[in-house]
Amino acid sequence: MTVLSHRAVPLAVLSMLGVGLLSACATPAPSPVATDSETDAAASAPAEEVAPSGPECLIGDWFIAEDQMQGFYSAVSGSNENVDISVKGGTGLAFTNSGYTYTPDFAIILQVAGTEGEGTITGGVTGDYSATDTEITTSHDVSDVAVSVSVSGVTMDGTDLFGDFMSSSPINSAPYECGEVGPILHFDTGEGNPRVPMQLTPAS
Repeated sequence: MTVLSHRAVPLAVLSMLGVGLLSACATPAPSPVATDSETDAAASAPAEEVAPSGPECLIGDWFIAEDQMQGFYSAVSGSNENVDISVKGGTGLAFTNSGYTYTPDFAIILQVAGTEGEGTITGGVTGDYSATDTEITTSHDVSDVAVSVSVSGVTMDGTDLFGDFMSSSPINSAPYECGEVGPILHFDTGEGNPRVPMQLTPAS
């Protein structure tokens, strides 16, 4: 709404009166009749798409980019003294009507008390899920994730460690919202720690 100044009001009133007088004196012009082409164009105009909301917006093949993963692992390492984690890569996350697939494919560089290690995470986690309009809950999780960690030239199997991590599954009982690009899941970083919003983008 445009707000007119006190000075502009008389001019606006005079203009309206002038238009009214001219309209009263002039011969009414015939009303325009829409042509067939204009009518057809209006009828064929595509309906405006409505963005999905609630659980519907979760369905699809998504990707969690490296910067989002880094934000999550920075929050995880920030809650553990003398631990720093850097991430290279991303994670796939797909939802059907009732199931999900989590496919990590990234490497991590660990700094623990001055000692550097490197790990790779591959494989995936699948399971069922249910969702309200604001929260997703997973169940029947099955993991075939493989984790290899190398520290000071010694390679260790970190699969069990990852399994313990996934048992508290960052996407389990996670609040979410439907964003313009894709859903945003708020990953759990540990008891008492703030959650991290993770933007999902369409998988290429």
